[in-house]
Amino acid sequence: MITVTRLFLRRVISDWKYQYQVWKSAVDWIVALYIVIPFSAGFIYYYHSWWRAVPGWLDYIPLNALTAIIVVFAWSGTIRIFVENADQLFLLQRKVWISRIIKYSLGYSIIYNLVVTALLLVILAPFLLLHYGFSLIGVVWLTILAFILKNCMGLGKQLIELRFKGWSKRILTSVVFLITGVYVNQSVGLLLNRKGLFYLSMLALLIVLGRLLYKRVKLRGAFSEDVAREQTAKLRLAKYMLQSAGTYVKKPRFNRKRPLLFRNSNLIFKKRNPVNGLVEMCLKSKLRNDIDIMSYFRMLGASSVAILIFPSDYGWLLWFAFSIMITNVVWLFWQEAINDPFVCLFPWSPETKLVAMRKAIFLMALPGQLMLGVVVAIKTHSWLGGLVMVPVTVLIGYYMAKMISLKSKITP
Repeated sequence: MITVTRLFLRRVISDWKYQYQVWKSAVDWIVALYIVIPFSAGFIYYYHSWWRAVPGWLDYIPLNALTAIIVVFAWSGTIRIFVENADQLFLLQRKVWISRIIKYSLGYSIIYNLVVTALLLVILAPFLLLHYGFSLIGVVWLTILAFILKNCMGLGKQLIELRFKGWSKRILTSVVFLITGVYVNQSVGLLLNRKGLFYLSMLALLIVLGRLLYKRVKLRGAFSEDVAREQTAKLRLAKYMLQSAGTYVKKPRFNRKRPLLFRNSNLIFKKRNPVNGLVEMCLKSKLRNDIDIMSYFRMLGASSVAILIFPSDYGWLLWFAFSIMITNVVWLFWQEAINDPFVCLFPWSPETKLVAMRKAIFLMALPGQLMLGVVVAIKTHSWLGGLVMVPVTVLIGYYMAKMISLKSKITP
């Protein structure tokens, strides 16, 4: 006889089997032999060497950088609720079953977050103990902080998504992220210097977690959103691998009256030719997609924070590294646009695609590269250098777009 516990365990086991099959489809014995095994062996070797002596480059990385890693880690991921579309035919009529599945799912997510948090802090342990002056009990408390915070962020983001839509949701999410960053930065400082206040802040965070868990268990009317979120979480790994292989992955579409940008669909380029037409199609498809726009700005925000955290001497070096990252992310945007079924209906020549790719990547990456240049100029107080970097940014951005387009031509 089927019970709620058996049903939940069956779904968890099925999910793990599915994720294993996805990994197995990408990591065959050749990949494992030449990539996974050597990489794992190299990591174990370097990790063991970190315990003997911390690397010298760590002197140039402030503690705030590790704090930023904890914030991003706590913000990533979600709290999974193992419900399916078919449950509305049976489980919705049994409120007790749905309630217990939600409770089991929360318990599973909490245990999972505990494991991944402990794994992260084990990796960071030699840096924290040997370089940043943490004690062993301090590392344990930092693990507890990251663990509780990750659960709070997962639950908080779900509740925000269920109650707010559009720009109000995005603004509130951004505010919560900033508050989280400030809280973690202050908590780490208290852990090192004023442990009494740190314990009080942990107690407050634990109360917040309990309140969020209570609200999530008692929440009603969120079945459809839970199903959609669960499907997204389940297929995340498969989607990433398909996108990396250049396969078009259809995105969910949301009904809205008018897009935020290019509402009137005016022409971007006066000169009409196949290259400009393809570039314009790509730009409009990305700029009208709220998810892509927010991903772009989140990437800029994280890069700006990293530039502000690190010493000024590394400002322009970080700008160059993040410019390469922006170019690669924009290249993924291009791949999604060019592989869209509607775009594929038109017989684009390879030469047209190559020129359009270079132009589109350059135009989409340039605003972000210029914004990061402004951040570096503010950080270093080098306004003359910032002015000089404007034409240099244009040249470097064009060169990066050209190189990645040529690389795509060689390895399609």
